[in-house]
Amino acid sequence: MLTRGNAAAGHVARSARCDASHRASRGSHRASRGSRPAHYRGKRLLDLAILSLAAIPALALGAICAAAILISGGTPVLFRQVRAGRDGKPFVLFKLRTMTGTQQRGDAFPEPAGITRIGRLLRRMSIDELPQLINVLRGEMSLVGPRPTLAYQVLRYDPRQLRRLRVRPGLTGLAQVHGRNRMSWTERIEWDLRYVENQSIRLDLAVIARTAWTVLSGDGVAGHARFDPIAQADERRSSVPEVTPRIRLAKPDIGEEEIEAVREVLTSGTLTGGPQNAAFEREFADRHGAAHGVTFCTGTAALAAMLLAEDIGPGDEVIIPSMTFVSTATSVAHVGATPVFADIDPRTFNLDPGEIARLVSRRTRAVMTVHYAGQPGELDQLRKTCADRGLLLLEDAAQAAGAEFRGRPVGTFGKSAMFSFTPTKNLTTGEGGLVLTGDRDTAGRLRLLRNHGQARQYEHVLTGYNWRLTEMQAAIGRVQLRKLDAILARKRQNAAWMSDRLAQVPGIVPPYQLPHASSPYMLYTCLVQRNRDAVLDHLLRAGIEARIYFPPAHLQPIFAGRGARLPVTEDVAARMLSIPMHSRLTADELARIADAVEEAVSRAARARPSSHPVAAPRAAPGGLRQPTTARPAR
Repeated sequence: MLTRGNAAAGHVARSARCDASHRASRGSHRASRGSRPAHYRGKRLLDLAILSLAAIPALALGAICAAAILISGGTPVLFRQVRAGRDGKPFVLFKLRTMTGTQQRGDAFPEPAGITRIGRLLRRMSIDELPQLINVLRGEMSLVGPRPTLAYQVLRYDPRQLRRLRVRPGLTGLAQVHGRNRMSWTERIEWDLRYVENQSIRLDLAVIARTAWTVLSGDGVAGHARFDPIAQADERRSSVPEVTPRIRLAKPDIGEEEIEAVREVLTSGTLTGGPQNAAFEREFADRHGAAHGVTFCTGTAALAAMLLAEDIGPGDEVIIPSMTFVSTATSVAHVGATPVFADIDPRTFNLDPGEIARLVSRRTRAVMTVHYAGQPGELDQLRKTCADRGLLLLEDAAQAAGAEFRGRPVGTFGKSAMFSFTPTKNLTTGEGGLVLTGDRDTAGRLRLLRNHGQARQYEHVLTGYNWRLTEMQAAIGRVQLRKLDAILARKRQNAAWMSDRLAQVPGIVPPYQLPHASSPYMLYTCLVQRNRDAVLDHLLRAGIEARIYFPPAHLQPIFAGRGARLPVTEDVAARMLSIPMHSRLTADELARIADAVEEAVSRAARARPSSHPVAAPRAAPGGLRQPTTARPAR
């Protein structure tokens, strides 16, 4: 009589667990060099000894609980779910069922209305965790250790947080006996890491004793968090509906003009490869001072085509910043080349030109700079460095439509430049991309790559793809392009107001603006000096959508094994936070965002920081240790 989590949760677990296990094993291996062993001698014997003593009472209590569940709600009695165990290895965790049959969320964050009456009692006493003694018996868990985490959460861990996976997950742990549900996610991880570094038989016995006292007192120790800051954005919205964002991070400026443009295309009978694409290419190129423009179905396809047009492939290397959406790196991998990750300027978050000399090799073919949030990088230095070393300069201008550098539109400083038109961009076609180039032959090759390599009907001169943009999307793009200057003017005005307002708030740094560049503020990314995650949590709970743009590409599971060390990127990534800054924000919404940010930063400044611990832990009663935290990064 078992039930799994719902299909969505199961799918997340299945799709994430292989990457989680791979990443965790690498991270644990790196973290364990020269450090404590994964467990102390005798830990498994302690588990089995206590398990043998508790077996008969546990069986009796489990039978009573199973009967209560059957009487109150019928079958099934047990709930099972895939969790990440030691080194990220997936295992099936068992619990007593506490949710109704109509409960739609099968994860660890159910809504109160979905919990049965008996389930509330079981959760309060933490008795729903009782079947996990089976996991302990099977060697998948221990009595004491970090609580087992969902597979997808492991993908969000930084290298240090992966150390919590060096030991078997536990039925209880330091976070549980110190009020887990009153802690932020990062505070719980600090307790877990403290346990990993200080595990001993004395500590385990102290935790077990305190756990027994807490359970018998009726307070429970494990509970179920109502909010998980590390969860994916859609997980947040679905599991905590009361904090669905009232102010969105992005909001496309779509109106009747776009609707009418699509209607005209649909009635024309030409839905692909027609006059709308040709006009959009020409008009976008003219707007940015380029000779040629070629549309694509997505920005990622456009990036790959831009590389293929230069014959970049296996054996070649392309230097890119790690502070970017992952498609910058994966597009290089798609064509068979190797992305080489560079560090960034700490103010603009763009590729540091000085990194090229450190990273260039005989295999390096190109440097692909990314205009973070739309603000151009130091293009003068990049052009000179690339020219001196015989390298191509390519622009990932996905976020930079309308940006300028020294009065000149971006997109014409490199051999080619890619622009993206997803819904978060200042100019959107839903999905879509476009490459600008000043080279006629490159433009011709891009068009062949886009359309199956077809030079004439059914005459294919190279291996191409179906990367065409539809006529409906191109028609939307043409209307959006006419609106672009007005959109940018509103965004720049909003950003200027917000920067003036936040400059008065200690503990947060507004985006830096190059004096010789003009940013379109596709993103408005601040640096939070202390407890960034707590600030993010506060904003989300206040109904203000905020995100971390972007988790560094070199730390993604698919690239984590390369051992890149980028201290500036990693420091910025630990403090950065993007808040709403779209063109349709009202003055009232801007003020609400600013007030919420100020309140969140103020609260975070008063709270205990959740940065990396540096001081020796202080002893606490009962053999437990208090976690310590470092000063916030400066």
